[in-house]
Parts: sequence; structure tokens; C-alpha cells
Amino acid sequence: MRYFERTELSSSRRPVLQAKESLIIQHANVGLYERKSKVEDYQDGVCYLTSHRIIYVDAAQPLERAVELRLANVKQVEGVNGFFRSSPKITLYLLPESAVSSPARNSTPQLVLPTWVCPICSFANAGTLEKCQLCGVKRSEEATTPTTALPPSDSQDGSACRVCTFINHPSMMQCEMCGSDLRTEPSPTVSTPTSISDSAAATQIDDDAHVRLAFRHGGQSGFLTKLKGALEAKAWEKPIESPVERSSAPSTPRSAGISGIQSRIEKNTLEASETMTDAFQDLDRLIAKATDMVKLAESISQKMSKEGNADGDLSTLHTYLLNLGIADPVTRGATGSMYHQELARELSEFLSKILNEQDSMKSLTDLYCIFNRVRGVALISPEDLYKAAQLFESLKLPFRLRKFPSGLLVVQSQYMDDDRAARRILQHVKQQGGHVTALRLAEIENIALALAVEQLLITEQKGLICRDESPTGLTFYENLYLL
Repeated sequence: MRYFERTELSSSRRPVLQAKESLIIQHANVGLYERKSKVEDYQDGVCYLTSHRIIYVDAAQPLERAVELRLANVKQVEGVNGFFRSSPKITLYLLPESAVSSPARNSTPQLVLPTWVCPICSFANAGTLEKCQLCGVKRSEEATTPTTALPPSDSQDGSACRVCTFINHPSMMQCEMCGSDLRTEPSPTVSTPTSISDSAAATQIDDDAHVRLAFRHGGQSGFLTKLKGALEAKAWEKPIESPVERSSAPSTPRSAGISGIQSRIEKNTLEASETMTDAFQDLDRLIAKATDMVKLAESISQKMSKEGNADGDLSTLHTYLLNLGIADPVTRGATGSMYHQELARELSEFLSKILNEQDSMKSLTDLYCIFNRVRGVALISPEDLYKAAQLFESLKLPFRLRKFPSGLLVVQSQYMDDDRAARRILQHVKQQGGHVTALRLAEIENIALALAVEQLLITEQKGLICRDESPTGLTFYENLYLL
């Protein structure tokens, strides 16, 4: 593919959004064209429009055929109505540098676009920026002459900090000395043609660079309206701020070495504490900072899991995550006919945070309450939740909807093993003195009473426990007559 790039998907086959990126609209049954030619194997998929990108995810092979096109590379769009067997389309005209350069072009000298140095912080910014990327000071009137550079060799060390020039380890994401981000995108380059004919050919290609989106089952007009709005907003040009707001106090010189690392950790901890304190002062400010708070809590959860903290701490943190909610819930207005499919993917991502992969299950009634709680005001109906759960298997998500003989509906992992669950229930019976009731098991497992009864019946079917029905109720005992 010439103009599209590979993109990253989550475990539920949904695009992974970048910082400050939000989902606007999505549509199914979309095909891709590069100029007037169909892109083979990319003719039936879901097209996502975000504030920064257009993302295509194939319906048949989503992980292998997921590509993106950045809106920053689009200069103009127009809609084309369908005619007879021709589907309605959206044509996106691209900037010249949007085309992926061929190996022949990469082997020639390249003309690097101008850069300018900030007079305040001495940071080297790209020539297309009007403000310093580091300190925000506006660009001065001084012009910079383009320089010619050869392509970087394979042996060149790409981990040198462009702010302080310190040579970092290749695995580092931030400079050890000054803390600057090392994950910099390559500067946009313009190929230097070797002859007049090459120059003419390149100009012809760049002037006609465009892609098209074909909408097989309609929806082109609504998608086009949202796309024009995203191009006018230009959200990708807005500076990306840290989830923790920076203090307005004047900056102090950064320390080097171990002391510098410790001071930065203490500063980040203090800023995180101040952010959480400010966020809980009133409801309006909490809503404004909800996205940043969710990301902060999830990063803490991942860190605690890697360090092997106690289960009690993780359980408390999961409770905090439920209180914070989902930052960008799926809505019917943004997804249209794909509402239940995207709701199933969002539900799968949510369940992966609260359910154990092998042994846990949650009744559909409890899940309805918890899921609506984290969605805030974007509530869903019981019917929508049921339809979304039924799509788990067809969408190849790692959860399944299960119905017990009593009629109880539960959601569990696809790796759920009844034998292992029965042995866990038997262990609880032994710990409770050789007998347990459904009510006591519900308290131990922190599950609904109906689900506790079903798990005891499963364990009884496996022959590990036996029942005693008396006027006081039903009690299960360890089966001591196993053959």
C-alpha cells in the first residue's frame, strides 16, 4: 500500500487511540481505493474516524489488515454519489509528502526541511511549527536555510538526545540526563530528483495523490460531514499536554544522575497528588479531568501488577477504576448500525480489567449494573447488553455468554474450566470446616447468591461434594466416599 500505514489494535480488535485523540464516527462495509484502483483484500471492513486519523479494520482479518491515514496529510475532501452499481465514495486529496517513498528514492540524497532554534530554550524545532515544541515561545522572524543530508546509516546511534546530546541506551524512551522524549518522528524530507524526467514523474505522482473510501451500504454523507468537521478542527496541531498539569512556577535547572532521577520521581508524585486533590474538589473539574485520571489509574494498576503487590491493593485500585468510569463510551449516534458490535468490544475491554481469565464469571444482572455505572450518563438498556454479549463468539473476543439450566445468564472467559472451578469450591468447603451454604459461598467469592448456587451444583455434578437438605436449608459437604 502506498498511502496507508499499519496501525495498532487492542485485544478487542478496536483501534488504540493516541493521547488527546477521540473517536468521532465509524461505519461498516467500507472499501479502500488508492487513486482509481481498488486495494486488494481491503474491500470490506470498518472505517473509524477519529480526531487525528482515518483507520480501516478489515472484517475478515482485523489483526493482519488494519491500516491508518493521518488527517494531517489530507488537504481536501469531496463526496461522490453512487451511480448504478457504483457505490458512493469520499475522495481524499493528499499533500505531496503523504506518499510512501520507494527504496530508489531513499537511496538518493535528501533535502531536509528548514528548522529553527528557539532563542529561549535552544530547542531545534521543525520548520513548519510556529511555536517552540518545548517551551511554547513563538517563532522569531529569522529564516533558516535548508541543509542537505545523507540518509542515516544503519550503524548510526539513534538514541542521542537532541536537546542535551547525551547518548542514551537504545531501549530508553526518555533522556536519562534531561528527561526529554527520545521517541521523535523523522523530519519530513523531500527527495532530490536525479534528472529532469525523474522530477517530472515525481511531480505527476504527487499532484494526483489521493485515496477513496467506498461505502457499500450507504452512510457516506454523514461520514463526510464529520470528516470535514475534523479537518477544520485540526486537533493534531494542538499541543499534547502531560496528564499531570505542569506548575506555573518558573522552571529550575534539571539535575543529572541518580539524584536527578529521584528528584523527577518526587516531582511527578507531588504533581500527581495535586492533580487528584484538585480533581475531587468539585464535580465539574472532575469531569474535565476524567480522561487523564483514568489513564493515571490504569498506569498505576499496571505497575502494581508487575511489582506483584497484594491482591487487596489491586482490588482497591479496581474499585477506584470503576468509580472513574470509561473515558469515551460507545454511543449509538457515533456507531450507527455497528452499535452492538462496538459495544461488545468495549464490554470485552472492560471485562478484561475486572475478571480473572480462568476462574471468574459474572452474572449478566450484576454486569449490567457495573457497566452502566462506569459509563456515567451514557446508559444502555438490558436488551443492548444482552445482544452485545451474544456477539462475543462471532467477534472472536475472549469472553462468552453462558446460560445455566436454571435460566441464569452469566459472562465468563472462554478459558473457563468447570473442573478447576469445582476444585476451588471444594477448597472453600474444606476451609469452612467441611461444609458450606450458598449464602456463605456468595460472601467468600463476592458473587450473587444465584451464581453461588450454580457453582455448588457444578461441583456436586463433578462428585466432589454432596448435599444435605434439612428444614434449615440446603448445605453442601465434602464428599468423603469418592472412589
